[in-house]
Amino acid sequence: MQLIRLPASLATKATSPLLSRTYSRGLRPRGPGPLPLGSAADQAEFEQLVKDAASTPATNHPDAKAPVPDEFQGDTNPSTGEVGGPKREPVRFGDWSFKGRVTDF
Repeated sequence: MQLIRLPASLATKATSPLLSRTYSRGLRPRGPGPLPLGSAADQAEFEQLVKDAASTPATNHPDAKAPVPDEFQGDTNPSTGEVGGPKREPVRFGDWSFKGRVTDF
């Protein structure tokens, strides 16, 4: 088998037009964007409505359960004198419960 020696000008890395075009576009292909509305006033109004809708706080679903109120106010439990303990007694029914999940001892 014979080795063919290429001239130095051909032996360097040559990039094909397809390869250079692929790298020049970036990592993500750009897809079609939203079409602008007919007039600038309509476009500005639409953008303002989208901005207002995104900034309003989310509300709970009407069927969502209300949070359970704490048994006492402050940091100290008045019945046990415990400071910094849980607001609701986790073993009040004989089972350890946390956010509705119960573990039996």
